[in-house]
Amino acid sequence: MNLHFVALFGASSLFFLGSAQLYAQGLQDNTTPAWLKNSNNLYVTQSVKVGIGTSTPARNLDIYSNTGSTYLRVGSTGGAQASSQTAGIELRRVLSNNTNTTWTLANEGAFKIRNNNVELFSLSGSITKLGASITTPTQLNIYGANVEKTVINDIYQGALRLWSKVGSTTHGLHMDGNQIESDTDLFLNHIKSSHIVLANGGGKVKVNTNDGESRLNIASNTDMQLKLINSGSGGGAWRIGVANSGWAAGAGKLVFSKTNNSADATMVITPAGNVGIGLTTPSKTLQVNGTISTKILEITGGADLAEHFDVTASETLLPGTVVSIDPQKPGQLRISNQAYDKTVAGIVSGAGDVQPGMLMGQAGTLANGQHPVALTGRVYCRVDATYGAIRPGDLLTTSPTTGQAMKVTDPQQAQGAIIGKAMTSLEEGNGLVLVLVSLQ
Repeated sequence: MNLHFVALFGASSLFFLGSAQLYAQGLQDNTTPAWLKNSNNLYVTQSVKVGIGTSTPARNLDIYSNTGSTYLRVGSTGGAQASSQTAGIELRRVLSNNTNTTWTLANEGAFKIRNNNVELFSLSGSITKLGASITTPTQLNIYGANVEKTVINDIYQGALRLWSKVGSTTHGLHMDGNQIESDTDLFLNHIKSSHIVLANGGGKVKVNTNDGESRLNIASNTDMQLKLINSGSGGGAWRIGVANSGWAAGAGKLVFSKTNNSADATMVITPAGNVGIGLTTPSKTLQVNGTISTKILEITGGADLAEHFDVTASETLLPGTVVSIDPQKPGQLRISNQAYDKTVAGIVSGAGDVQPGMLMGQAGTLANGQHPVALTGRVYCRVDATYGAIRPGDLLTTSPTTGQAMKVTDPQQAQGAIIGKAMTSLEEGNGLVLVLVSLQ
């Protein structure tokens, strides 16, 4: 803008720059000029305040306009590229020991802020950088409002809000010192394969729940809580969840499934601790609907091999009772009641402190029943020693006493009617004898 008029006065200087007015106030005396010139430099004395558009400047340089926008322009010319020239403002503070701190705000194509010539901030049309370098990190503190939601569950506020747009979808990320909320799905390492590590502090992760009992707590009242996916060649997916009352598998069960159908379950664990494989209603500690293959099966809770039979009995059937085949009822047994009975089948398992080790049967067929009958192994047997004292190694057979065994005294008659060998003694009367069952 052209200079139209300049007037110098003793106590002040007044400049007319077009329609704007330039004032200099606060001279040391009436004789010292406000504006001094040294070679090509024009300056004012230290105590002078310069006003542009105001006759009462409140600062060393005070620019004011009551007619519209006000700009302070610092320009430079020259060079083929914007980055080859600088238009900037330098802010310097000098200490009493002559050391100084300098901040510069410069337009070098990108807007840059420097501290003692170290670039700390850069802003271009496409990239923003904060901090000097990776090796000299900068602490960033943002003090703002907490993330909140409106009555219609829209997210608003937050100390930091980031927005981006992909196609027609707008993505918004809202953060405060304690919370992250996203308008759409929130992705971590969506492109890169870097690790997500929660290494220090001993904290807990909670998903859809405030329950912090475990390190990882996941809740859902509808879907499977956890899905494990192997997307490699030949891989697959497994779903693990806790069933609710709306699931066909049954409420409260831990369910392992290959599908998200509540009726499908490859394996379940009930609240009582029963495990079912191939079925959802296990009534035993481990119940399998299928084939089991193993090299070694070690059984520590029992000592005999037994099968389930229905037994005809007019009285309570006690463990240790000797039973025989019932010729009138196919597949069933009866309590033995004669000596040297060649239809002898075994001993009802469970007497004394010895339980069945393995139980066999097939539901819905004749090969099933209510009572476990030991066919081999060690089992306590009800014995009548009236027909001879029992000692370890003695062969045992059926006796005339209902449901009880006796010592074999006629080997020829006992052929086909032997129950097994005694492993303990009974000198007289009735009692329990440990028998190694071996039907002959």
